[in-house]
Amino acid sequence: MKRSIEDIRRQELIEGAYRAFLQHGIDGLTTARICKEAGMSPGILSYYFKSKDEVLFWMVRHANRVIMDEVAKRMKAAPNRWERLLAIIEGNFPKSLFEQNTANAWLSFYVASARDPQLERLQRLFHRRLASNISSCVSGIVSRADLPGFVETVAVLIDGCWLHRAAIHSQTTSAGAIALITNQVEQLLGATGISAMKKPAK
Repeated sequence: MKRSIEDIRRQELIEGAYRAFLQHGIDGLTTARICKEAGMSPGILSYYFKSKDEVLFWMVRHANRVIMDEVAKRMKAAPNRWERLLAIIEGNFPKSLFEQNTANAWLSFYVASARDPQLERLQRLFHRRLASNISSCVSGIVSRADLPGFVETVAVLIDGCWLHRAAIHSQTTSAGAIALITNQVEQLLGATGISAMKKPAK
């Protein structure tokens, strides 16, 4: 389907906002910076969006989609449930994004979501999607009683590695974060659980 010029311009502004977000965080996301990144004049933002808050909403959706698309691509190629779980873990730590500026930008989003109901709803949506993906991998392997705790543990580890990466002293790499979480997951599942998950998907 052919996209209209208006849709193209809106997407360019959203992507410009995303680049500005990675550099300056939520609080540094000004109209001037958004338009500069998009290669447009500052006055044009109000033509395509009702407010900067609307741009912010769509930018956060776009930022999350960058990671979710990576996760979805990896999960689709996985031959079994164990590989799908690894795809979720690995997809949340793209090497090109797992660096201090990006981590600080996401930290600023978490802080902002505590005072902005719209951003808080987005945050809950992201976490529900992550929880659903993790649950689909281990359902029947982890008992129903233990499933919520397992899902929360993996989600907290993912968030925790990103939070730690935001610290100025952090030397955590993408590979290091993946290895740390994978090791914890292996201990939680045990050899029997992992073996069951490695059976080819039907």
